[in-house]
Amino acid sequence: KLIVRWSAGHIGIPGNEQADEQAKKAARGDTSHPHTLPTSLLSSTNSPLTLPASKSAIKQSFRTMINEEAKSVMQSSPRYDRFREIDPSFPSNRFVKLANEF
Repeated sequence: KLIVRWSAGHIGIPGNEQADEQAKKAARGDTSHPHTLPTSLLSSTNSPLTLPASKSAIKQSFRTMINEEAKSVMQSSPRYDRFREIDPSFPSNRFVKLANEF
């Protein structure tokens, strides 16, 4: 049985620091030993299941990838140096914000 409880902070709550450390391990991709996992998180071969990524994480990763690719394309453009002469902050935050709306 798994019980999840919300707690207001880290200091002074027994077990919260341990839970925080376990969450950090999970975020790094470290998995628990299979014998400590509930059966619902194990495959038929008793290996840990890979949980799906959240929609938010996928969108964030995709947006970062697109922005890096756009930056690379802009920097390789023959017009890039001229734009930088006109506006040293190119691409400006305003430009990036407008581009992200598409």
